[in-house]
Amino acid sequence: MKIIIYSTLLVAMLLVLTPTAYGAMATSTGTTTVAGKLSPVAIETLVRTVFADTPVMIEIARCESKFRQFTDAGNVFYGGADGGMIGVFQFFESIHKTPALALGFDLATVEGNLGYAKHLYSEQGTTPWRSCVPATLILDANTQQRIALMKQIISLLQQLLALKLASEV
Repeated sequence: MKIIIYSTLLVAMLLVLTPTAYGAMATSTGTTTVAGKLSPVAIETLVRTVFADTPVMIEIARCESKFRQFTDAGNVFYGGADGGMIGVFQFFESIHKTPALALGFDLATVEGNLGYAKHLYSEQGTTPWRSCVPATLILDANTQQRIALMKQIISLLQQLLALKLASEV
């Protein structure tokens, strides 16, 4: 169900943010390129919208592909080691294509690439993008939650200690 919602949301955003997203001509604002493929400027806007609550993912997309899903010729963008990484979030196609398709995400599309990135982040945090994340931020989602809880516990213990010391005076 989450997959259908993500996909529908991404398609709706594409249509709202770029009225000529599926047109065949480039526009003066740079929202489309060859054969109606979204430009890096339009993709950056979409990434910022989809990952507004997760700024690190915006920076990961910038680092991985400079917000490119397509080449200037309109082909799907491949980069990385031996050209085996695909799209905005530069997934190793040989590793991620099958699981992404099983979840309903086509990595060759903007919607699929961003949707799978959102899914993978919810499962693994920033771990899949180690090369684009400062070492201090490479934590899976569960570890990040545990750290936040530990900080709350420490704060509560400090408050209890302060109350105990105040009552002894």
